[in-house]
Parts: sequence; structure tokens; C-alpha cells
Amino acid sequence: MVLQMGVLNAVRKVVGGADPVTALWVTHRLEELDYADGAIYMENGRVVLSGTVEDVKWYIQKQQDQMHNNCGFR
Repeated sequence: MVLQMGVLNAVRKVVGGADPVTALWVTHRLEELDYADGAIYMENGRVVLSGTVEDVKWYIQKQQDQMHNNCGFR
């Protein structure tokens, strides 16, 4: 987690400056999406959803809920 926070802080310094920056962040940690302006969700190398962070988080949560229901988790 310490390394992850170092990386996040470094990215914040770069994208938080006065000059516009485009950054691509690949992650499986949903909390890291909080720093993004938008998000793309992919499965098996294909884009499934592109939209706002909220839209992508909602879609992922829906997928997780369905998976848990199919496995009998509550």
C-alpha cells in the first residue's frame, strides 16, 4: 500500500499542475478511479463500457452483485 500511495502522489503532482495533461491509468483498484475524469471498462481485451467514473463503478458493482448472486453469496 505504501508503494501505491507513492505512485498516486506522483501522479497527482503531474496532473495537478497548470498545464493540461493526458494520463492513462490501468488499474483493478476501484478507489483509484476517484482521481479520473472518465473510465473505460474492459473484459477479455474488449471495451465493454466507456463513460464517467460513476457509470463504470455502477456497472462493475452490478456485475459483482450478479456474480455473488449466481454463486449463492449474500
